Amino acid sequence: MVKNKGSQLKKFAKYTTIGIQMAAIIIGGYYLGRYLDQENGITEPFYQKWIGLAAVFFGVGSVMWQIIKDSK
Repeated sequence: MVKNKGSQLKKFAKYTTIGIQMAAIIIGGYYLGRYLDQENGITEPFYQKWIGLAAVFFGVGSVMWQIIKDSK
């Protein structure tokens, strides 16, 4: 019984970090995008919004890929 409880705790800890990883990827992508916009002089809001949105989808997609890979 104790062995099973430890296994459940490991699974719980593993999957609780997924939200933290997703938030870190999205926030990191946001700040990286702002930095690249400033360095390249991109001031048009259209490009800033679409590139930012693409970065968010990339972050969410990479975390979902990790979940699918780990669940098999």
